[in-house]
Amino acid sequence: MNEIERLAKLIFEAGQLKRLPRSGWSFAGIKNPESVADHSWRASVIGLFLAKMENVDENKVVKMCLLHDFAETRTGDINRVNDRYVENKGERKAFSDIFSGLFDNGFIDMFLEREDKKTKEAIVATDADLLEMFVQAKEYKESSAFPSIYDWMKNAKVKLKTKSAKELADKLEQMDPTSWWDGLKKIPKN
Repeated sequence: MNEIERLAKLIFEAGQLKRLPRSGWSFAGIKNPESVADHSWRASVIGLFLAKMENVDENKVVKMCLLHDFAETRTGDINRVNDRYVENKGERKAFSDIFSGLFDNGFIDMFLEREDKKTKEAIVATDADLLEMFVQAKEYKESSAFPSIYDWMKNAKVKLKTKSAKELADKLEQMDPTSWWDGLKKIPKN
């Protein structure tokens, strides 16, 4: 198979993440949870801002965030409860199978770097991933009757490593998730 055909298949495979729900939210009773693609997109946005705040390579952090769950097209979304009973070594193999031979294996190296969490960029990307889950939990908590979700926020918050992510988590916890559109709903005068 040539590289163009392989990339075309990869693009279709990426679509699987749009249809794959984040499985952990079902334990909290969320009926229509976000998809893995939803999560990865916002984690990438958070990663961009955290990288700026932490003065690390933004491009690398965004790529790590964007692709960190790509292997789930083949492994499914393995949440914390599932992870206690399933050996989660499959994501590394799946990621390697997906990206092996493409672009000099740079994506595989980047994925492994993030998984090993030994560089500042990997730590920032991991914080972005955790912070995105924290924000999603906050939104679910505020929009529904799922008080147990606060534990998800608390657990994510204690794992944050960077000062910037900790500050953002503190601020996000205090805010109403719909506050971003305050003032925008007023009808403008002509």
